[in-house]
Amino acid sequence: MISRDNQPWTPAPSPTLDWAVSGAPRNVEFDDIYYSTADGVEESRYVFLEGSRLNRHLDDRPGRDACLVETGFGTGLNFVVTAQHWLESSAANQSGARPKLHYIGIDSCPLTPEQARSIAATWPENMNLSGPLLANWPASVRGCHRLHWPDQHITLDLWWEDALAVLEELVERRQRWVDYWYLDGFAPAKNTDLWSPVLYDHMTSLSDTNARVATFTAAGDVRRGLIAAGFSVDKRPGFGRKRECLSGRLMTLPNPSNLATDLSATIAPTIDVQENRQRLRKTSPWDLNPAPIKPHHAVVVGAGLSGAFVARALADRGVRVTVLESDYIASGGSSNLQGITYTRPSKRFSALSDFAIASYLHATRLYSQLLNENASDLRPAGSALRGGIDGSQCGYVQLSDDHQTLDYLGQFVDSPLPFRCMNSEQLTQLLGVPCESSGLWFPDACWLNPEAVCRERLSHPGISVLEQHRVDTLSTDGNAWRVGCESTELACDAVILASAQELTAHPWTDWLPLQVIRGQTTHLPASSLAHTPQIAICHEGYLPPPRQGIHCMGASYGPNDHALDERPSEHAQNMQKLQKALPGLRADYDLATLKGHVALRCTTADYLPVAGPVPDRESFNRHYKALGGRKTAVIDGPRPHHSQFMADWRSGFARVDGCAASE
Repeated sequence: MISRDNQPWTPAPSPTLDWAVSGAPRNVEFDDIYYSTADGVEESRYVFLEGSRLNRHLDDRPGRDACLVETGFGTGLNFVVTAQHWLESSAANQSGARPKLHYIGIDSCPLTPEQARSIAATWPENMNLSGPLLANWPASVRGCHRLHWPDQHITLDLWWEDALAVLEELVERRQRWVDYWYLDGFAPAKNTDLWSPVLYDHMTSLSDTNARVATFTAAGDVRRGLIAAGFSVDKRPGFGRKRECLSGRLMTLPNPSNLATDLSATIAPTIDVQENRQRLRKTSPWDLNPAPIKPHHAVVVGAGLSGAFVARALADRGVRVTVLESDYIASGGSSNLQGITYTRPSKRFSALSDFAIASYLHATRLYSQLLNENASDLRPAGSALRGGIDGSQCGYVQLSDDHQTLDYLGQFVDSPLPFRCMNSEQLTQLLGVPCESSGLWFPDACWLNPEAVCRERLSHPGISVLEQHRVDTLSTDGNAWRVGCESTELACDAVILASAQELTAHPWTDWLPLQVIRGQTTHLPASSLAHTPQIAICHEGYLPPPRQGIHCMGASYGPNDHALDERPSEHAQNMQKLQKALPGLRADYDLATLKGHVALRCTTADYLPVAGPVPDRESFNRHYKALGGRKTAVIDGPRPHHSQFMADWRSGFARVDGCAASE
């Protein structure tokens, strides 16, 4: 995430389109077209796919995954052309290997979903990859939006951000993993920020050996800038009316004395820039794994939502996974009958609000695919949730009396956002019951049965689940981990702990500042309500539409309360919160007969997930001791951690030893 703490929240701006030029849309702000008026598809194939030699990837680098960055994602045409070629080449590959394509598209002024659909309608009918892209085209929310099609081995990260900010953020991760670059911003003379020495310098920092670059332009400043950053650059005949375009590759920098005079003068300053950047890091790399690996076999401890999502993320990337659960799948904090996909927009950027809305958007895209058997997507084969039983994309309303935030967000009514501000009259019409509050309407939200979600995520041939297997011992010899449970001992390359509050009793992680919160839900028969809401309603509590005749509503809030007894007083609290939020929703019930469910959840002080390699606590504290006196100090160098060991205590999002597994 790009750090913008405490700046006013704004959506990404959308462009103004003009179709006056026959055959191609024009961006009015930059006064330039998105692709060739002659044939945009063929231009993409010639300039980018062939120019970068990605079309030769499976021959040049057999079995190897590919990572590509495009500056200026625009209409998505380059992605569709590239992904279609990738699928066709992989299917024809005789080696049996199925390498993965990780495509990163960046755009500071992204098209709206409607604009993207209108443009794609003019493409040839055989562009069959456009459907999945358009069906999942992200809203205009700043940040990274991940679209993942595991069966096709394609991941698309869409950054609705300024390219320099994105590349600077990626450089901070200290990974040289980009194999191909598509430079496809508007013409350099009209979009100077996207064609700068700083951008080329970031490209060098992120590029793997012999990374290749392709671009439609042949501008002298671009050619000289790429050469100065360490790329060898050649001119090629251009496409259509363009006389020339450029392609090149990153050079393995030899001794400058052996270079031609013009190159030695330009490459040497680049090396100094790289060294300066290392000295001028903005943050300490405390969250980075200094030696990421891809495990062959991983053990996940815990089969709740967190463990299930991490296990699936690993399995989708070819890792064999064993899940150990001390009780049963979705016991503990994932055992409620219903949950709601939820976020809470803010009028200011912050780590929590940015993460929350990015997580919400990722979740609703996934659940939309799993709940809709006829979705236009490339979801995993056989992967589905049963509508009305396992969940429903019903949308939810967040009732609020924070009029300052609602008024602020209301100014973006014309932006394609995942929510809409509504007054009490509009909410009354939407919900079908009298509503005295204003609020936000999230049409893509879902209610879900957590157990069904866990079982769906764990239903993968690469995942084995062992229920009623409590971990007794965990040890490592520095090369592998050994996990002892019951009468079984498992050897593995990596261990992921996803067992909530149990981590506070574990010798590796007992120092973590985690808090247990008791929550009791109330199972309210749908017949108790004079009107049955078909939209989820969130207030101080929540009320989803009924599942098999029961609303699982709640929930009580009991910090540091570990008791699991069911309490009539907390059923009364749940009902009181509902009646206060919606006094017009008449309910007829007998408090003495209400039943529900009690579970414990685990949280952190800032409500952000804890994820990453588990630190070697004593060494970690010594290494970062200076932060105690000045929290903005930058302490460079790899931070101490337990090798090949990772924990994820609260969230279904994790980065697992180089697998980039955020699901």
